[in-house]
Amino acid sequence: MLRFLLSLAFIFSLAYPAFAQSADSLIVSGKQMLQAGENAGDLDAMYASRATFERALADTSLAAWGHYYMALADYRIVDFLLAAGEQNKDASSEHLKAAVEHLQEATRLDPQAAEAYSLLASAYGRQIGLSPIKGMVLGGRADKALRKAMQLAPNNPRVVLSSAISDFNTPKMFGGSKEEGLQGFQRAAELFAQEEPTDPIHPVWGHSRTYAWLGIAYQDQGDLEQARAAFEKALEIDPDFGWVKYVLLPGLEKANSPDAP
Repeated sequence: MLRFLLSLAFIFSLAYPAFAQSADSLIVSGKQMLQAGENAGDLDAMYASRATFERALADTSLAAWGHYYMALADYRIVDFLLAAGEQNKDASSEHLKAAVEHLQEATRLDPQAAEAYSLLASAYGRQIGLSPIKGMVLGGRADKALRKAMQLAPNNPRVVLSSAISDFNTPKMFGGSKEEGLQGFQRAAELFAQEEPTDPIHPVWGHSRTYAWLGIAYQDQGDLEQARAAFEKALEIDPDFGWVKYVLLPGLEKANSPDAP
């Protein structure tokens, strides 16, 4: 039903331009579609959100945000494609390529766009994950984008989360640190608790995702009780967070089972 309603709304908006939405309302609608699609595991809804963000590009005053959110949709689509299997690797690569291009354009339009620089660093990281040999080139680009984001907004919780994920996932021999990653997740959680969004266009994602990563970090240390508490906190923030509900918590239960190796 959700998929049908979202598709119908999108088709209606195209068929009747007289009722065209403003760019800011398109972005707000797209954000809602993306969140709903992510929680429901509905790729059609996520693609519909991407198309909605694309329509917002017509307003040059908000084009930087339009490009940012198109990239975010691409990034989230990759999460689901890769979870579905290796056969989606090529499609994931194309979405990440598009995400990078949109984020490069967002930062060109707004050189102070810390959120875009942060997501750009993450997109480069995902590209490296798909093809590690690209790390020789993209690793430096990711570091540069993340440093720029931290310079512009050192207390932005999404920027801090991106930095922590980078620390946690980067091998120690290349400067990564599991412990610094854990500390970064803890700091991001504190910053999210203090965040009070005032503009509906600005990003608000990341609070529940921070606790998901915090749980992963605790589990990596063998602290399964702390990991469970973090995952439960993630679901307290977002009860429909599928990654935690259907992947991380069941995985933790399996690891904590008496039959676990």
